[in-house]
Amino acid sequence: MKYKYKIINYWNDQDDLYVNYTIEDQKTLEIANVIDYYNIYDIKCDYNNSSIEEIENALYSLIEKNNGREFSLPKVSELSPLLKYVYNFVCESESNMCHIDYNDWNDLKENYDFTEEDILTLQEEIEKYNLNNLIILNDNEYKICAYGCLQTMFNDDCEKGSDELEK
Repeated sequence: MKYKYKIINYWNDQDDLYVNYTIEDQKTLEIANVIDYYNIYDIKCDYNNSSIEEIENALYSLIEKNNGREFSLPKVSELSPLLKYVYNFVCESESNMCHIDYNDWNDLKENYDFTEEDILTLQEEIEKYNLNNLIILNDNEYKICAYGCLQTMFNDDCEKGSDELEK
């Protein structure tokens, strides 16, 4: 087996099944920590009536089809501070979204020392990582809007509290 996988957790958000897992390259021992998502109807079992084991086995079957693509994802540690902030906000949000209005932005500038230069850097990263459908800037009442699939676009190499990532 070329890769070893470990599901950390998964959650259902309106029939989107988000899965946080690690993948280890058995040859290089490199580890990626990623979130992917599937429609609950994509798994080969009835999500609402299956056991945890059946669901996880079905998820492993889907994850293995990625065949190591996770290692090509950009690393969170290489993102700008503002994109990291937005990414973490989406990951921690129950709605899998981030909405920063102009008042929130003023607070962030004061509390985190963000500047308009950070917005320009964020715009460059949106283009670089092809996030145009996932992060919107200056949309009506919001300075920054980010949506759920943003968390699926990166290898989160920053979280070192997990045994899976301690290598």
